[in-house]
Amino acid sequence: MPEMLDSGVLLQGLGLEVLLLAIRLLCVRAQLAPLPLRLPSVAILIWLVHANLPASIANEQNQLWLDSVLLLSRSYAGLQLMFWLFLELPSPISWWAHPPKILRDLSALAIGAALTLVVLQQAAKINVVGLVTTSAILTAVIGLAAQEALKDLFAGIMLRVDNPFVEGDYLELGDDVNGWVDSLTLLSTRLRHVHGAVITLPNSMMWQKNMRRFSPKGPIARELHIHLDRELPPNEATKLLLRVAERSHLVLKKPEPQAIVYAYHDYAITYELEVWQEDPTDIGYDDLRGELLSMIWYSLERIGQRVPFPVQEYKRRHGPAIPEEPQEFNLQQRLAILSKSPLFGNLSDEQLADISALTRCIRFAEGEQIVVENEEGDTLYQIVSGQVAVIKTMAEGDHQEVARLGAPAIFGEMSVFNEEPRSATVRALEQCVLLEVERNDLRPLLESHPAIVEQLAQSISERRAALLKLTPETKAKQGNDLLDTMLRLFVGS
Repeated sequence: MPEMLDSGVLLQGLGLEVLLLAIRLLCVRAQLAPLPLRLPSVAILIWLVHANLPASIANEQNQLWLDSVLLLSRSYAGLQLMFWLFLELPSPISWWAHPPKILRDLSALAIGAALTLVVLQQAAKINVVGLVTTSAILTAVIGLAAQEALKDLFAGIMLRVDNPFVEGDYLELGDDVNGWVDSLTLLSTRLRHVHGAVITLPNSMMWQKNMRRFSPKGPIARELHIHLDRELPPNEATKLLLRVAERSHLVLKKPEPQAIVYAYHDYAITYELEVWQEDPTDIGYDDLRGELLSMIWYSLERIGQRVPFPVQEYKRRHGPAIPEEPQEFNLQQRLAILSKSPLFGNLSDEQLADISALTRCIRFAEGEQIVVENEEGDTLYQIVSGQVAVIKTMAEGDHQEVARLGAPAIFGEMSVFNEEPRSATVRALEQCVLLEVERNDLRPLLESHPAIVEQLAQSISERRAALLKLTPETKAKQGNDLLDTMLRLFVGS
């Protein structure tokens, strides 16, 4: 062995390391599996040390062990590079075999163990098999030490063969462990809890526990038991619950929600609302339940109902009704709200009073869909307080927010005056109070005053032309078509 550092060997080792780094960078840029560097770099380092050891160390007595270490490092590095080349690098190819990670790890362990035995047996001249088999104490020690590891190893193999779950699934193990499957290795399974923690469980424990598996995107059924007033007819109650479920963005459209009468109590009727959602976690269920219960409260208020309680308190009301309650807005208050409307603001006080007498103020919960795109409708709304988002479905199927409206803006007028389906979905961004005006609320006034029809048609046409940036010719044509439709609806001509 040389006494001085061999510069040629050093340059070769440096060149190999640079080549490995370059290949790894190319793989990263091409979004392929990166070349592993740890074992190849260790092998290069051992080779450099081996080639430059002084003669006092690299003597004939130590040469056997030094050659064995070098051969083992090269074998492990070559094995890792072969696995990368034939299993990880072609992974983007759809028709290429993709063996599970645990089988790859098991194969690497078996081949690595075989290489170690061969090198120790042939290069180091150590009879490993004979040493283990002839020593009863050593065999017992190895068996006892490896007992738990072997249980986890065989449990991991059985989990992969039986395949009760895959990476990305959501698991519930017993009553206290749950999370998304991050990986299944030789000895353990890693779960990612919904709060971000990583839970590592031995495979033997995974095999023994009762397991509930959910796919990443559901669907999963949720059941809510809701108490409603006994005076509310069951048919109306189930329809109300279904409307609430259909307007929640957390509830899937398929499978469809279901509502049934569940039980009678002395103070209420219990209904079961079954809905489906994508998120299988407890946090997802809490979000869904909170949104539905909030929307049910507002929906009950809009029809003059309340959530019943087992204990009722009777007391006389003193003083006027609380003005913040939408159902209690009196005629003068509704008239003042309607006078600020960009659509009805030019009407006389008498005409506004005729319309106001038939309107009502209602509340919507944060996140509740007030109108839904492409649905039929005969109601327009004026915002009294709060803010709403206007959401359109784009050509690609995505939902995009196109506007935000606040008081005293109106929406939904085209469905009332032109019998068009809703052109967009309107969702409450916070608790909103709205003045509701139905088509039948306007009919008496417009039938007796045809001139108002032309006035409203012109106002609607100008609002729509400004919104859609229509040309004067298109504006005039659509204005005439709208006027004809309104005359047919309200005047009969």
